[in-house]
Amino acid sequence: MKSAPKVVYYSDPLHDDFAGTDIETQIVDETFPYRHGKVWTAVSHVLYYAIALPLVWLMQRVVFGVRFVNRKHRSLVKGACYVYGNHTSFFDAYTPALLSFPHRAELLAGPDAFSIPGIRSIVQMLGGIAIPNRVSGMKPFFRAQEASFRAGRDITIFPEAHIWPYYTGVRPFEATSFSYPVRLQAPVIAFFTAYSEPQGIDRLLHRKATIRTYVSEPFYPNPKLSHKEAQQDLRDRVFAFMEEMSRLYSTYNVIEYVQRAPEEQKKA
Repeated sequence: MKSAPKVVYYSDPLHDDFAGTDIETQIVDETFPYRHGKVWTAVSHVLYYAIALPLVWLMQRVVFGVRFVNRKHRSLVKGACYVYGNHTSFFDAYTPALLSFPHRAELLAGPDAFSIPGIRSIVQMLGGIAIPNRVSGMKPFFRAQEASFRAGRDITIFPEAHIWPYYTGVRPFEATSFSYPVRLQAPVIAFFTAYSEPQGIDRLLHRKATIRTYVSEPFYPNPKLSHKEAQQDLRDRVFAFMEEMSRLYSTYNVIEYVQRAPEEQKKA
């Protein structure tokens, strides 16, 4: 018998976070070490391709049963691109590594990801690029991001920002992060991870849901628009793709998210 989904109540779809972490966030400013030497970079490549990537494949494909639909669309872009996806699991961070291969995938991540003592260098070696929480960090952040892109590495962004586990819809997100590909006139690929009722091997292995990640064809910034108009246009096209994938394929609630009534939000 199918069990009823867990119910989670939320107030603000833009800012509520259900990741369940409790990390003391460190400052990321102009002193953050974005640049590294040749030895560090060499160790990073070994860690990424020889150790992390096989483990990612094992976790995503074997443990969780994730499959891509239209992964071939990534090959339509010959160089690097920006990748945007929905954010419904801690393991989302692994999806771009499989989607972008053989390109490296780097990920824009908030300061929390770099605030756990002892593992900041590992997070960076695996492709994490820290988003500053101080204005003084913005210039080195932009330089690091652009250097990675020009070196042929995909840059992944989760525009929803916060993790809502197993969420089947698309949360509203702003156009701000689409400024990066517009500035570089870079192609964009979107992916949407959808959840459907477990069938076949997924049901046999008692997985919570069947997970499929749908990949879009490339989107390109419109050079005829102003910078602000172009980033909004890119955002709208990516959002429309995700919304369509949600409507067609993300049909099974492991967790049901219910918005609090206005009077309840004031009490919360």
